[in-house]
Amino acid sequence: MAGDERRVERCRPTPVLMAMAGVLAISVGLFLLTVYVPAVPPWVNWLPSMASCLMLARASWRTAKVCGRDRVARRLWRDLTVVPLLVMLGVVGDLRRAVVDPTFDGVTHDIPTAVLYGLSILSLIWMLVRLPTAQRREINHTARFALDAATVGITTGIFAWYAITHAFGSVEAAGPNVVPMVVLAALGLCGSLAFVKVSMIGMGGLDRVITRLLALAAAVGAAGGGLTPLIFDLRPGLSSSHVTISATMLVAAFAADRQRRIAGVPPEVRPRRRSSLVPYVAVAATDGLLLFVGTAAGGIFLVVAIAAVLLTALVALRQVHALLENDRLLRRVDAGQAQLAHRANHDHLTDLANRTLFEQRTREALAGSDRRAMSLALIDLDDFKAINDRLGHAVGDALLVVVAARLRECVRGDDLVARLGGDEFGLLLDGLRGTEATEVLDRITEALRRPVHALGYDLLVSASVGLAEGWADAEPQELLRRADLAMYAAKERGKGRHAVYDAELEKHQAADAELGAALRTALDNDEFTLVYQPIVRLPDGHWTGMETLVRWHRPDRGFVGPDTFIPIAERTGLIVPLGDWILRTALRQAAEWDRTYGAAAPREIGINVSARQLREPGFAGDVKEALAETGFDPERVVVEVTETAVFDGGVALDTLQNLVGLGVKVALDDFGTGHSSLGLLRTCPADTLKVDKSFVDGIGGRSEEAVIATAMIQITNGLHLQAVAEGVETAEQAETLYRLGYRFAQGYHFSRPLSPQQVASHLDGATVAA
Repeated sequence: MAGDERRVERCRPTPVLMAMAGVLAISVGLFLLTVYVPAVPPWVNWLPSMASCLMLARASWRTAKVCGRDRVARRLWRDLTVVPLLVMLGVVGDLRRAVVDPTFDGVTHDIPTAVLYGLSILSLIWMLVRLPTAQRREINHTARFALDAATVGITTGIFAWYAITHAFGSVEAAGPNVVPMVVLAALGLCGSLAFVKVSMIGMGGLDRVITRLLALAAAVGAAGGGLTPLIFDLRPGLSSSHVTISATMLVAAFAADRQRRIAGVPPEVRPRRRSSLVPYVAVAATDGLLLFVGTAAGGIFLVVAIAAVLLTALVALRQVHALLENDRLLRRVDAGQAQLAHRANHDHLTDLANRTLFEQRTREALAGSDRRAMSLALIDLDDFKAINDRLGHAVGDALLVVVAARLRECVRGDDLVARLGGDEFGLLLDGLRGTEATEVLDRITEALRRPVHALGYDLLVSASVGLAEGWADAEPQELLRRADLAMYAAKERGKGRHAVYDAELEKHQAADAELGAALRTALDNDEFTLVYQPIVRLPDGHWTGMETLVRWHRPDRGFVGPDTFIPIAERTGLIVPLGDWILRTALRQAAEWDRTYGAAAPREIGINVSARQLREPGFAGDVKEALAETGFDPERVVVEVTETAVFDGGVALDTLQNLVGLGVKVALDDFGTGHSSLGLLRTCPADTLKVDKSFVDGIGGRSEEAVIATAMIQITNGLHLQAVAEGVETAEQAETLYRLGYRFAQGYHFSRPLSPQQVASHLDGATVAA
């Protein structure tokens, strides 16, 4: 995983390491004492070796137990317990022979002892050969190792044979006991080679430091027997193994100690080497020995030796050339595979992680030791669809690339930024929660506020962000769901905001889901009705228009207020089909009044339209279709929208322009309570301002409301707009508004919302009176 750190505990003196180091010191001391004090029998030197073997066996068994779920390492150390026990049995055989046979030279083992030593080395080699390879391409590892081991074994055997027979003076002087010595030396170096191969190839995910320590241990053990001929002259019965066995066991104990320290730490991943130089070194060494012996022999033997060396050199050079070519081809294949793997896990446009990798990394983070120490955020760009619709997908893609770059700048190097699809992004903040996580979201919000230059356009972009924090038993899908819920809560609070998941959001979601389902059923069962509140002329109160209002009476629970179900319809998207029903029903009713009452019918019909409806790409077309179906005059239709719905421009403002093109009028509803801006009056194609009830309530006297109401009527007069005062409840308010310059109003003082039948009754009375 990118950003992981291998926090490995530092090596410290432990009782086991200190005890084994002490045994090695005793081995060295006894060896030197035996050299210089003839009274000390050589067999005493075998005792420390036995102790060190027992301690390593115990340390290996304990290490296998702490490997936990690492099956490969657990099996390795469990099998490794057998090796020092076999070596110890071999030491017991040498000790027995040294005690009963004073002429024992410490090197020429008897057959049973040599078998025990050989079994220890073969066990070591077999243990390594059956380890799983780190890469599938290494399917021929066992065969290659066998060939390399044979090469090294033959080379070692030749050198050992030459060194030992030279030390004894002749092959006859060495006798048959030289054979086990040669075999053990060759097997020892093969065991060392096995560990070297493992450390280079990276088999089984083993730690490289451990494999190198074990390779060093095998090499020290193999060198023990090879150095013995050099000390024959010091004292009969001495063996370099008296020291090297304890040294071997100590080095292996360091490897076991490291295995315990890295328990639970992910293995370090490094590229493996594809070829080994060991066989070539072996061949070169053998060629050197051949030339050395040939030079001493002279004559035709020297000529043959030189020819053999030249031939092997040419073959080696040809093989090296072939290996280099193979390496180049493999590097190209690796690069191609790496590129394919990158494409499979990354977004082709932004080069961010894709949804697959994001979900995978989320699962990995939650599988860690502390699921609570992380946060996940979902980011959705506001009104991105409008940019695609207005400027084209090329501009939208360019915008996404810039946004991706800014998101990267706002997070740490080991945090994951992903594009989940379309204009939705994800953040995985491992190790961050609370204020630290929200600070990241603040940086993102600030970064996105800067204008984005995309293909010649300077665009303003904002994003709604939802954040969910991990918990003790967190699961990936639930974490994503919570972040998604928080993101939609942020959208409801306005653009360019972020929200953090909490239990209250869950309650709201449950209530929204229940009421949303009921809304869907209500639409299907025709449970909604429309009422109409008159807009009157001041001061005489003559009806000039109607504002359409929706009502819902649930058969099981009775009346549900619009302030309850309209926000939920907005959040669930049901406002779109509900709004379409309101539009068509209101236009049919207005057309019917026209047919029945003619000039006495209300002049205009006002229909509330939500921000969600304005963002629908086909809304203007739906209005045109409804007008065609009913035959109602578009110039008598007033679309009422809030300031917030059109404050940021974009597709909502474009939709209003399209409606104006149809002849429909626009009224800014509840003016003064939202994103009030005089600039909005210049950009929004409004014909009417509806002054909010909050400015009408305290309009009497020298109140602040009166000052604001006066300012608004002056603005509307100056911009040639019509002003309608909402929420008029008393005659005094009506008189004051008329005195300030208002000529249109609505409110309970004039009429409560009326059913179509009540409107018809009023119109019938007005017709009779006329």
